Amino acid sequence: DSIQDKDPDNGDHVLACFGGQYSSGRNEDGDDLSNMPYRGLDSSYLGRWCGKGIFDKDADDVTLNITPNSTICDHFPEEELKNVPVMSEHVKEALKFLGKDDDGFFLMYEQGDIDWAAHANHLDDLLGAMLDIDDSVTEIMKWIDNNGGYEKNVLYVTADHDHYLTLLPHFPEVVANMIIDGISHNITPESNTEVNAWSEAILAGRHNDNSMSQTEHLKDFSTWTDEEVQNVAHFFGPHGSGGNGWGSHSTRPIVIHHGGDDGCLEALVGKGYRVLGREVEGAADKLDQVHVHACMMKALFGL
Repeated sequence: DSIQDKDPDNGDHVLACFGGQYSSGRNEDGDDLSNMPYRGLDSSYLGRWCGKGIFDKDADDVTLNITPNSTICDHFPEEELKNVPVMSEHVKEALKFLGKDDDGFFLMYEQGDIDWAAHANHLDDLLGAMLDIDDSVTEIMKWIDNNGGYEKNVLYVTADHDHYLTLLPHFPEVVANMIIDGISHNITPESNTEVNAWSEAILAGRHNDNSMSQTEHLKDFSTWTDEEVQNVAHFFGPHGSGGNGWGSHSTRPIVIHHGGDDGCLEALVGKGYRVLGREVEGAADKLDQVHVHACMMKALFGL
């Protein structure tokens, strides 16, 4: 049955689960299907570098270093892909269903695989997720244009954190040439391990070892060479820690794009706020997620 046979004005509810812990995990051939398929920069959903790394541990099971162990793989078999809707189709169907509600609606769309791709230092997967986001946000903007525009609708596009990715000046040229040559999967080096170097360093007790800098410790758990960093024109983590010497979040500010909120966010830039009984000082030229929440509440309920 189609969810479009349902109507929220009649009290109908829909719960649909795709990928993640709700999936079967593996098919009969043993392929890992525990996540929606990664799109990849070439949009094929096929032919990506998959690497888990080989851990060198001491007698106390503490990781000393990691050796890359990559192969070209398909996260989903090609025949399985025919049964999996692309992300923009999910968004489109959600908008069609929720758009029937005479009282309006709130839709949160999150592209979770961009987070997993960044934790794995895997730019091919990450850029594929960005293409999914572009297609899906385009569907949202088309819906807004056809349903009252930004006088009746509010749109926020943002992230919840950064992942310490740095693009080198020649990155546009590198990525363009890889796409033209049909080797865009190589924007992630073959030596990538999909290992969170930051977490491994902490598990190894390096945060208590002051004999080296944080950057030097992280480099022990990275596997990209300096040549590879230049070849792919990007790196994760602090400069000098190795191209994949990270795998965690950062405190860098992130960007928010918005439309239709009648100047709400602009009015709150740099403002402080009160949370859990405490006054929090605002940061110049910055917004907090508290401000975004306040503007969403205003748009939804006039609060």
